[in-house]
Amino acid sequence: MKHTLLSSGSKLAAVCALLLATGCAKYHHWVLEDTKGNASPFNCVLYKDYECLGNAELDNMYDECSADFYYRKAICAKSGNTVLPTTLDKWDIEPDYLCELETARARLVAALNAGAREFAPEQAAHAQSNFDCWVEQQSEGWQQDDIASCRSGFYAAMSEVELARMGGVLKIAPAQMIFFDFNSSHLTPAGAAAVNALSPLAAKMGKNQHILLIGRTDKIGDAKHNKHLSKFRALAVKKELIRHGVDPQRITIKGEGETPGPNVDTHNRRVDVLFIDYK
Repeated sequence: MKHTLLSSGSKLAAVCALLLATGCAKYHHWVLEDTKGNASPFNCVLYKDYECLGNAELDNMYDECSADFYYRKAICAKSGNTVLPTTLDKWDIEPDYLCELETARARLVAALNAGAREFAPEQAAHAQSNFDCWVEQQSEGWQQDDIASCRSGFYAAMSEVELARMGGVLKIAPAQMIFFDFNSSHLTPAGAAAVNALSPLAAKMGKNQHILLIGRTDKIGDAKHNKHLSKFRALAVKKELIRHGVDPQRITIKGEGETPGPNVDTHNRRVDVLFIDYK
């Protein structure tokens, strides 16, 4: 007897193909809720990210088309299927923005192909969902705050992915450390001079390199305050690098907060400057 039924895997693939071709946002939201979870750690985070994006588009922006885009991708991810970052040829994006997006997608795909779904599942999923959000918002082109939020979310998540790929922050020696005064995020004259000395290195960066700035504090005071302080220290170094001509698109900041060690240690009041290769 000739087999006419699809295998369960083929069924899922067929359903995904159908969902990606047609649909209504509210219907696909219902399908998503009714879909039995069969997701890896990466896919689990990814589908939840997509669901949140879909909910925001539907409930806050009343944009059924964009919500439907996210819900359909969420269904496929929750079902355990491989969901790739959106391709740029499907969107109406002004040429001035295409180059950065193409570079960003290539960077993400390279990390995914290198195993980021396994070695950094949460951050890789955040990178992909933020990339798709960035593309979707950029194609609309008018919600500048949302474009900036998705874009910065992508770069922050990608830095975490690439850091994990290189063995984590403890395995990478900083190219420079910029030190700060107690409870301050203002560059000292010595700190400004140290940033200035980095400019020639930054100018020689390859096309597959970027700068990661990791802000740190000592353990004096409130941990939440110190987390913010560490981010502002990294931001201060970023602004100074930009002032010296470094492309802001090639700089990512991370507020690490309190650094383990003695409670009072001037060495911990710093920003680590790392050159990350994402090829």
